[in-house]
Amino acid sequence: MTSLFFKMRFLACSALVLLCACGDIVSSSETYSQRCSDNSNIEGYAADFGGYKKGKKIPFKHSDGYLFSLTVTERENSIDHICQKHLVTTLESAYPIYSILLASQAPTFYYSEEDKKNSGNVDVVFGQYTFSLMNPLAREKMQSFDSSYIDTMKINGIVYTGVAVSNGKKYKQPNNENYYNSTVESGAKLYYNTKKGILKIELEDGSYIAINEEDD
Repeated sequence: MTSLFFKMRFLACSALVLLCACGDIVSSSETYSQRCSDNSNIEGYAADFGGYKKGKKIPFKHSDGYLFSLTVTERENSIDHICQKHLVTTLESAYPIYSILLASQAPTFYYSEEDKKNSGNVDVVFGQYTFSLMNPLAREKMQSFDSSYIDTMKINGIVYTGVAVSNGKKYKQPNNENYYNSTVESGAKLYYNTKKGILKIELEDGSYIAINEEDD
């Protein structure tokens, strides 16, 4: 009987530990349940990417030579019904008319502070192209010989470090009702780092837009 009592007590304690590892605990005399965080703000890489704040203007230059600015017109945090945090950022220019959508998501619960710092990708949509931007520092640590990590790159007279490149995909041409979710490989590339965000986008036709801080 004593042995059975200790076994039941051990199982009960183990269940409580597992619940505590997942997140906030709402306790009563009879039940334990997990709940979402009340804070919808994403932290770490996905939030810090680009230092994008609503109203910020970033100077860019087209490969044809004309200058323009991308403005952060939207920056919104939210949390969904399965405790997933979301951050949507929109960059737009008046002329030429460009719109770049950045969508990040991260879990509410983290395994460690390092996990929290590096968690979340930044997914970018630019016209028909889509890119997934992983934390360059995390990428370097996991795959030191990853050709997608460039480290140093000179763009319009300025040298940027901690640079990575994402190979883009593009949405298929409309041929059925689900084409919006279908992509194919493309030759487009997006160069980026954590501090400045998007540095350069190269399209398949050889044209590109690139950050232009030399005259800023």
